[in-house]
Amino acid sequence: MNARDPHHDAAAELAQVNATTQRYRNDCAAQAQAMRRELAELDARTARAVEAGDAALAAKTSDAAATLAAQIHDLEELATRGTPPDDWWPELIALDDDCGDTEAPKPFPFAALGDVLGHAAQAIADTVQAPDAMAGGSVLAAAALAAQPLADVVLPHGQRKPLSLFIVTSGASGDRKSGVDDVACVEIARRSKIQSRKHHHAMEAYREELAARQKGDPEPQEPKLQTLTLSNATVEGAARLLKGQSSLGVFSAEGGEIFGGHSMKDANRMGSLAFYLKSWGGESLTIMRGGSGFSSLLGRRLSLSIMVQPLLLRQLLADPLADGQGFLARCLIAQPITMAGQRPYRGENPADHPAVQDYAACMARLLDTTPTLYEGGDGCELNPRGLSLDAQARALWIAFYNAIEAEQADGKELADARPFASKAAEQAARIAGVITLFNDPEALEVGAQAMDGAIQIVGFYLNEHLRLMGTGKQQQADKRLRTLLEWMQAQGQFVSAALVLQKTPRAVRSLKAKGIGLLLEELAGRGYIRPIGKEWEVRRGV
Repeated sequence: MNARDPHHDAAAELAQVNATTQRYRNDCAAQAQAMRRELAELDARTARAVEAGDAALAAKTSDAAATLAAQIHDLEELATRGTPPDDWWPELIALDDDCGDTEAPKPFPFAALGDVLGHAAQAIADTVQAPDAMAGGSVLAAAALAAQPLADVVLPHGQRKPLSLFIVTSGASGDRKSGVDDVACVEIARRSKIQSRKHHHAMEAYREELAARQKGDPEPQEPKLQTLTLSNATVEGAARLLKGQSSLGVFSAEGGEIFGGHSMKDANRMGSLAFYLKSWGGESLTIMRGGSGFSSLLGRRLSLSIMVQPLLLRQLLADPLADGQGFLARCLIAQPITMAGQRPYRGENPADHPAVQDYAACMARLLDTTPTLYEGGDGCELNPRGLSLDAQARALWIAFYNAIEAEQADGKELADARPFASKAAEQAARIAGVITLFNDPEALEVGAQAMDGAIQIVGFYLNEHLRLMGTGKQQQADKRLRTLLEWMQAQGQFVSAALVLQKTPRAVRSLKAKGIGLLLEELAGRGYIRPIGKEWEVRRGV
């Protein structure tokens, strides 16, 4: 262990003293300046009294001005060379209360989804009485799951991209997350039940065959479970399923099952996020796990539709790994306003709505379309056709790409959202492809209407990204400040700098010395703490 440098420690302590002293002097200078304004008013009142011939009032205001001038002189002396007394504290700049979002979300653009998807999403929102973005996101994710095995969208420069989408929507308990998903995914759920029943009967036959097997008989092959969606799978579970099928949706109305599960624990998070990133990109999935060996899964597609509680969303938005690895940049995230308190009983069955029935029929047609598989593959490797952009769609996409790129320059609106903004045009192409295939499973081109709608939808999610990423990070920063302050207040009046680095709560300690130092500077700047040698003094009574 390296010995501490006494000269460095002395310099650090001197810097702390100098900073405190300078703040005290600045405080004195500010007080003197404020008092000079009072002195000017007293001088004016004295002059008016003399002019009016009121000698008594003139004497009184003159004496008060002289006393004030002396006080100003003393303060200006302190502002030049004074040192703070032991009981001096600067004016307190209180931490803001956690008031949540200050900016309301924009309405979800239902019409941009096209006639079938848009009318269905609007009908689900109206009949379930759920937030708009919850219904819009759920319908869009279901359509992406159905479309993703059939085609890839081809960008103007020839690059192919999957139609997979990752959609994360926040809603509190009682916001009818499950109610929305039940309607949006009714055809998906019906087919999943059929798959489950088939697997059950196949397993019964397998067990009977296994029991009747004689010595020397070939061992029967265990049937592989297939399902369109998983709600609480680990990454390993998803990978095992994708060994026996081409396409999968990780869909959950309770996102804690996904983001709070085994795969997202500290030891597994990096590998799990990498799996999702590769899945979003349509890359080959290479899995190495103890006991299951090496797997290389080619031509697979995976979409994500997760609904989460607001608290879990804030934690996700502030997760440096999810942000740094690019997971958040690939997600279309929304947090609509709750409708609680505005939902009188209506007695409507969403499944009876004509728009929902049209949607279910189109979804069934898309799910019944057989995807093309790669010849010579493992029997599940997809070989999706290319879905190109027609001339008008191409022009719209290029204009959108250029507009988004320009706004990423330093000082522009999207400068702090470059990871998400850099993928906005690709997201638009994917969504346009999904809309196109939902309307016509045999389509070969994306048209202008689908592209224009997709650009509007990405614009909605871009606004949400800017709103929520800023809010989430600020809330987490404020929470860490409060956590550190409350911990220091509980330790007593004086807390050693070493103890702060070693014993603070994990949410603060994980920031390491540099991050903790920034929090301490913030608390000191607000007047909650101040440095005293190798300790921090905590202001009492606040």
